[in-house]
Amino acid sequence: MEEFRNDLKRKLNLYALLCCLYPLFLIGSKVIFKNSGDFAQGLVLGICMGSMIVSIYFLVRNYTVLHNEEKLKKLYIELNDERNVSISKETMKTSSKICIVVTALACIVSGFINEIVCITLSADLLISAVITVAVQMYYKKKM
Repeated sequence: MEEFRNDLKRKLNLYALLCCLYPLFLIGSKVIFKNSGDFAQGLVLGICMGSMIVSIYFLVRNYTVLHNEEKLKKLYIELNDERNVSISKETMKTSSKICIVVTALACIVSGFINEIVCITLSADLLISAVITVAVQMYYKKKM
């Protein structure tokens, strides 16, 4: 349990650091890319704000859990329960396959509509395939 507590403390520090870095990243991107359009700046703002909200959520959760022994035990069981771990693995496996199929179908359809979108989706599909093969090779060596 002490190892789990230390892991939560490390994550707490990481989330606090991220909460400090997101505004700096946002300001830096506005300074560096000041001539970019509203879409790009809005996209960066949305990603930074969304990521910051998630970081704040986990920051508060971990802080609360670290100061309450009962919540610490409950979270430990929740995160390490074999059933939850198995459900998470199956979810990721299935959703990954579905995303690849949907991207491939979107690539085919976009080929008839816009060549640039088709090339972009093809690149995304290729990168997804490379990442999948790399992760599979890693786990074959590890296990």
